[in-house]
Amino acid sequence: MTSFSFSPKARQAAKRVPDVPFLVTDQQATNKYLILDTLTLCKRSKTDKYGSQDHSDQNKHDKEQDGSRLHISAHQSTLALALASMKLPIAQTHLRGLAILLLAHTSFAQSFPGSLGQNTTCNEQCHQLVQLGTEFEADSFAHTPLDDFYTPPNTFNTSMEPGTLLRIEAHTDLTNYTVPSGLTMSRIMYTSQSLNGTIVPVSAFVLWPYAPFQSTAEYGGHGRGHQPQSGVSKFPMVAWAHGTAGYFVNCAPSNYRSLQYNFMTSYSLALEGFAVVATDYAGLGVTTRSDGESSHEWLAGPAGANDVAYAIEAARKAFPDQLDKEGPFVTMGHSQGGNVAWAFAERQVSSPVPGYRGTIAISPVTRLLDLVDKALAVAASTLPASWPLWVPIVIGLQPPIIASITTSFSGYNFSGMTPLSYDRWNNVLKPAQGCLAAGGLAFADVTLDQLARPGWTNNSIAQHWQQEVAAGGKKFMGPLLVLAGEDDALPIDFLEEGVASSCNAGGDQSAEMFTYQAMKHFPVIQASRMKWMGWIKERIAGGDNHWMGKEPGTCGQNTFVEGLNTNYTLQPITANWLVDWVAPAEAWKLSF
Repeated sequence: MTSFSFSPKARQAAKRVPDVPFLVTDQQATNKYLILDTLTLCKRSKTDKYGSQDHSDQNKHDKEQDGSRLHISAHQSTLALALASMKLPIAQTHLRGLAILLLAHTSFAQSFPGSLGQNTTCNEQCHQLVQLGTEFEADSFAHTPLDDFYTPPNTFNTSMEPGTLLRIEAHTDLTNYTVPSGLTMSRIMYTSQSLNGTIVPVSAFVLWPYAPFQSTAEYGGHGRGHQPQSGVSKFPMVAWAHGTAGYFVNCAPSNYRSLQYNFMTSYSLALEGFAVVATDYAGLGVTTRSDGESSHEWLAGPAGANDVAYAIEAARKAFPDQLDKEGPFVTMGHSQGGNVAWAFAERQVSSPVPGYRGTIAISPVTRLLDLVDKALAVAASTLPASWPLWVPIVIGLQPPIIASITTSFSGYNFSGMTPLSYDRWNNVLKPAQGCLAAGGLAFADVTLDQLARPGWTNNSIAQHWQQEVAAGGKKFMGPLLVLAGEDDALPIDFLEEGVASSCNAGGDQSAEMFTYQAMKHFPVIQASRMKWMGWIKERIAGGDNHWMGKEPGTCGQNTFVEGLNTNYTLQPITANWLVDWVAPAEAWKLSF
């Protein structure tokens, strides 16, 4: 190992970076290191090129708005822009003066997808950051490029029935994965339906336990595994809906070495005896687009709910000896996946999937455009120092929201983006086919007021999209368990309104909410683990008639959970994936 430290000049600029050396491999030490003071990213250089129509206005804006409410970079407030999975960022206080280490590997030319588009706003520093993110992502994939599994077979056509199996890989080679010993994995490809009902190919992974969960008396069972009518012990299931992995085809969790959430959810669930069926979502891993455009309908809950439902159906068809066709399952998701899981509970009313025992939605997004308007209103009326954490995070999500609307409704054509934001998305991020890390770095020097046009959320197409994809306020099949952190990426009162509206529409169904003291967007997963793991076990063990979605008097109840020593817990905004540690200057990697 080779030790590498900040230069005195860089350390002086990065006053908040502790005196901790970077530890890099000998191979990395032979490569070129470049230290960049991200203070230069927090304010635009007057020499940067922004395009003739905006350049003069931008210079005037810089002079007039230094220290203004919105003149902080998207990187500074939402590092990987959290862009969205709300894969969240690095705290603003930790970003100020932070130095970024660029590793320009000599092999990069082979992994980087060619030159960027004909952009006018991404200078050399911007290009280096996107290169850094894309290279890191390639190193984090099990296969670079995607292996042949993700290519749709010639037999696929849009007249197929949803839930049709297209491909089965019964035993995935785990050489390039971090899957714990004792667990195994399969991959499947199947058909689903997009937001407008088009049949699309989708990939998914199935994480297999060593043995099925044993429903002991503690959880209302009799010390046996799940027993279908045949008498053969099979695996109960958790249908997992992941948080944002990215927006382009490369960003499939089934191709992440650690399946994105590793021990935080998927690995832990499988180690407890639950088969984890996890869709990648349409457009991630498998796509029908050949032009590089995204076909992933990000935060379109009903489309994601279809992907989850048909993944369950396809997995049952693919592995009938392990999964009963009406076996018990719970749906669970976080962030974007929380939105998808909630939409799945709503889908169960009209299109029920057999064996359903309930839904868990952790830090779910509900009415996204309303949330953006709320964040912009707070930002316009208060100084940045007094903003709640969720305000800059939500504002930073505007570009991927606008892109997602365009994916679902092509006529919208990114109309909510500024010329600068449009350029970064279409001429920087899209050619790079970047995921979370590259996505955040592509917008590293874009100030929050340059992410979207004023008033864009009032557009009729945008409003129609929100009505189509919003979670909450509709009939649902319970029980529904909503979990959030007190310092989450969305305001608790906003989430409470969503739960209340669902209770008003859902009749006698159960929906409970638990808020965890001092927890943020990712830490709440760990803080609430005893709750959600026990909840799953109770419902899987309870039998087909257990709960029946009804728990009188509980719908809409929000319980505040106090924690021990919350002033001393490690509370990063980004995820602690439990398998890695990085120095502060490389904290952007935790957005992936």
